[in-house]
Order: sequence, then structure tokens, then C-alpha cells
Amino acid sequence: MATSIEPVPAQSVPPKTADLSVGLSIYRRLLPFLKPHTWRLVGAMLTNIGAALLDAFSVALLIPFLNTLFDRPALDIKAGWVSGLLHATVGQLMVEGDKMTSLRNVILVVLLVVVAKNLLVWISGQFGAELQEFVTRDLRNTVYKHLARLPLTYFTKTKSGQIISRVLNDTFETRLVLTQIVTQSLQAIALVGATIAFLFDISWKLTVISLGIVPILSLVLQPLLRKLRRGNRRRGNQHGEMASVLQETVSGIRLVKSFGAEGFEERRFTDASDTYARTTVRLSKLSYLAPPVTEVIGMLIAVTVLWIGARQVLIDKSLTGADLITFLVFVLRLLQPLKQLTSVRTTAQSSLASAERLFDILDTPSEQERDSGTLSVSRFTRDIRFDNVGFAYEVAGNHHRASVLDGVSFDAARGDVIALVGASGAGKTTLVDLIPRFYEPTSGVISLDGVDTRDVTLESLRSLIGIVSQDTVLFHDSVRNNLAYGSADKYTDAEIETAARAANAHGFISALPEGYGTLLGERGTRLSGGQRQRIAIARALLLDPPILILDEATSALDTESERLVQAAIDTLLEGRTVFVIAHRLSTVQNATTILVLDKGRIVERGTHDELRARSGVYSRLYDMQFRSPQSAESVRGITPVPSFG
Repeated sequence: MATSIEPVPAQSVPPKTADLSVGLSIYRRLLPFLKPHTWRLVGAMLTNIGAALLDAFSVALLIPFLNTLFDRPALDIKAGWVSGLLHATVGQLMVEGDKMTSLRNVILVVLLVVVAKNLLVWISGQFGAELQEFVTRDLRNTVYKHLARLPLTYFTKTKSGQIISRVLNDTFETRLVLTQIVTQSLQAIALVGATIAFLFDISWKLTVISLGIVPILSLVLQPLLRKLRRGNRRRGNQHGEMASVLQETVSGIRLVKSFGAEGFEERRFTDASDTYARTTVRLSKLSYLAPPVTEVIGMLIAVTVLWIGARQVLIDKSLTGADLITFLVFVLRLLQPLKQLTSVRTTAQSSLASAERLFDILDTPSEQERDSGTLSVSRFTRDIRFDNVGFAYEVAGNHHRASVLDGVSFDAARGDVIALVGASGAGKTTLVDLIPRFYEPTSGVISLDGVDTRDVTLESLRSLIGIVSQDTVLFHDSVRNNLAYGSADKYTDAEIETAARAANAHGFISALPEGYGTLLGERGTRLSGGQRQRIAIARALLLDPPILILDEATSALDTESERLVQAAIDTLLEGRTVFVIAHRLSTVQNATTILVLDKGRIVERGTHDELRARSGVYSRLYDMQFRSPQSAESVRGITPVPSFG
């Protein structure tokens, strides 16, 4: 599985530089999700900046207020452009000789500025809320769209709980690193910038001293941020483990109850939950360190500024008392946005860790990206041929492959029924999975009408193939939509009913409370196993594929259900090329060719009668299953072999 981030050797890149590089790389990859919402982004930026400027200006209005209060000229200020700004805005409102009127006018201006600032804050919140939700939606949809197109190998290697956690939880966490920059940190940055501008104009010396907080905070908090980043990625994986246990318990609740394993599953879940909780607590303790550290350092700076500023007022006479008080108010107001920025940085570590987990999915090439096929086929006319086909799985955590198929060769002409039999693990399911290219052969060629299937596009190849498996998948939807799965608008009600009748399913469907409109429940729990199989067969009939794969379609059914399902299968087989993996032998006996697999190789092939006459592997398997009186003697002393499938 490809990943977005390659590990960097510690000796070549310092950890701090590597973390910064990784963070910037992830953030650049997330930026395209903001592009469709540029106008919301611009609106939030402008309103945030406007609110920050008005907030700083409201503090600057303290200067004329304090000067008037202390019986000094209202606009007596040592600063440059701040003095000009105050003259332009409140200069005409200062009434010489009437302190109370001047104070009232300044207070009214302050109220007006504060109201305007909060109006902009509210508007910014609206933009920010829309930005957060729509970016989350787009990110979630993109991940799901890509996930649905990943190859089957990804799902066999990744727990379903991990996948669910990434699609739902990690997309929510990731959006924070994008949208908080607008809704929180941008406003804080604008406020810090505006405040620093005012501070420099009042006293550049005191401002330089005050800004000593920034490098100090960076040095103090950097190790903390690195720990948070690594911890949050670990916590995300632990959340996935917890979700996996929950998903497995819910989906297998019948088995849990039948084995009385509630206590066992409870321990599994509580262990996973406890691990997640402990990690979360550790990360919370780390993240809660940042704001108090920021405030303590900030207060030390403020006390230092107060002492030096007092000297400038009382001894150097380079500042007025109003200037110093206003400067101190600005410095104290600076602490809150700095704390907010620190908090955003800690939150960003969690978001970036979640983003890394999402890019683990997005960086895994989809089937379409891997697909080398360029030919589009619309029909199947001649045959499917396996020519010395081999397949091996990659062994997790190792560099070698485990062989499953080796040197498989056979032809399946149009209209043939090819039965695959053999012990469990012989490679039957893997063989049929190679036909629709769920997996690619590691050697040899599979051809369709003389064309290598790897040269055929996946979409057109799979449009020719229908699959009915033992584990029938039904969705929490109506019977009609389950029958016409993925193409509900393509078929008429009459066509759907015709397919259901041919599959011996119309009778029980009609008996349901709302007929074809009845909701089946999750995984079709309202139906029996035989009924679910007949729904699957009707679905395949409706698709009408020229190639059909039956993977143990009659396995684990009672006699009556098997009779009805087998009758439906007989209808389904007509005029198609069929590959059958059979647990019971009704279909196998009538197959055009039976292939007997053992350890990934074809050890026998022929019709039922031919293979019985040879008294080989197939014959022994057949006798073991039926245990006829005539065959009892012949199987004595033979080690039992698992039945077909």
C-alpha cells in the first residue's frame, strides 16, 4: 500500500525540520479542498481582519479617554500615525473645556466600534461554519469515492473498523487544520498583527522587548507539538481498532450469543476502549500544557514591560502615562490571541495526523489508476482461456509471496459449465476471482475471445460477468432496489418481476408486507438463507451476463431451499458460460468439464462420468460426500478430505 509520507532518515534531516516539511507537504495537499469555497474563504478572511482592526482601534481609544480623565490634552500622544488616526476619527468630538462631553463622545465611539466589530465576528462565524461543513463534506466524499475504487487486496489487508474510522472520524479531524486557520487562527493573526502595529507606533523599544515571547514560546512548545503529532496518529489507529471490534461484534452477534461469548467480546472492546482512553488522556495532558505556559511567559514579558515603561514615563519622559497604560492594555490583549494560536497549533497536530491516515487511502492507487486496459468489449462470443496462469499473495511483513495457483491451463467455450472442486484452500475462489480481475495473475495469461483480459478495461470486462456467491449481500433497502442494485432506473417493474419469477422468488416476495417495496433490513435479515440466494440469482438474471460465476451458491441450505435455488440456477445457466464452485454435487454432475484442484494445480479434468470411472481424487471426494454402501469399502482407511468448496 502506497503512503503519502516516506520516512526520513534521522541522520539526514533533523526531526524538527522533517516535522515541518511533512506538515507543510500535507497542508499543501489539503489546500485544493478549499478552492471550491474561495468566496467563503475570502469573506471569512476580510471579516476577520476587519474585526481585528476594529478591536485594536477600540483599545487605542483609551488614549484620548485617559488623557481627558487625567486632565491632559485629549490627543497628547508621542506616537505618529496612531496620533493621526485618533485626530481623524475622534478629534472633532473632543470639546475643549467640557471633559464630560468629551468622555461621553469617546465612550459612544467605543460602543459603536465594539458593535461593528462583533457584527463582523458574527458574519465571519457564518462563513466559517459553512466553510467547515462543506470542506468536511468534500473531503469525506473524495475519500469514499476513492475507497470504493480501491482493489480488493486493500480490503483484505485493512480492518473494516479502521476504514470506517478514517472515512468518518479522520475527515472530521482533518478539516480543522484547514478551517480553523480561517475561523480562529486568522482572526488571532490579524489581531496580533494590528496590535503589534499599534505597539510599534507607541514605543518600538517596548515592542521589541514584548515580542521576545515569540521565539521563547517556539522553543518551549516545539517538542510538545512533535509529541502531540505522533500521539494523535497513534490514537487514530487505536480508534480504528476500537471501531473494528464493535463492527465485528455487531455483524457477528448471532455467533457471539450462540457461543455465550458476550464476556469475551466485552473484554476485547473494553481493552481497546481503555487503550484509546489512556492515549487520549496522555495527549490531553500535553495539550493542556500549552495555554498556561504561554500565559506565564506572556505575564513575565508584561511585568518587564511595565517596569521599563514606568522608567520611560517617570525618568526619560519619552512616554505619557496614557501611552503606557494603553501599551500595557495592548500587551495584555495580545496574550489571548497568542494562547489561541498556540491552541490551534496543538489542534493542528491532531488534524495533520488524521490527514496522514486519509492520505494512506488516497495514495493507494485505485483499480482504475492501475488498469492498463484500453480495449472496451461489449460482448462475449467464443471462449475464456487460462494459459499457464499462476497467482501468489504478498505475505504481510515479508518479502516473498505465497503461491496459490500454479500452471493452471484450460478452455471454457461459450455455453460451457466449468465446475471447480477440491479441498478447502485448493485455490478455487482465487481462480474465479482472476476472471473479473479482482486480482491480477502473477504469471500466465487469461484471455477473453483471444484478448488478454489485462488489455480490456475493467468496466467493460465486469459488465460481462455476473456473480452469485454463498454470502449473499443485501442492503437495507427495498426488495426492488436490491434486485436492480445500482441500476434502479434501468429496469421496469415488469422486468424485475419476470426475473424474480424465473428465480422462484416472486412467491415469497409477494407475501412480504409491502411486496417489492418491503425494506429488507441490514444484510437482508428478514429473509431466510434460501430466499436471499434466490434474490441474488434474480439479480443476476436481471443483469443477464454472458459469463456467470457461482461460488458455493447452494452451500448451507436445507433440502427444500436447495431444491428451489437449484431450479433457479438451472434457469440462470441457460445460454451462459458458467464457472461453478460447488459444495453439493447437483450442478457438478451436469457440468461440461470438472476441474479438480489440489494445492493450486489442476490434478484431474473431465466430465462426472469420466472422473468417476478413473477412481481418482474426484471419485474419492464424491464417495466421501455421499457415503454410499457401495463406496463404503473403498474409502476405508482414507484420511477425510474437506468437502467441495
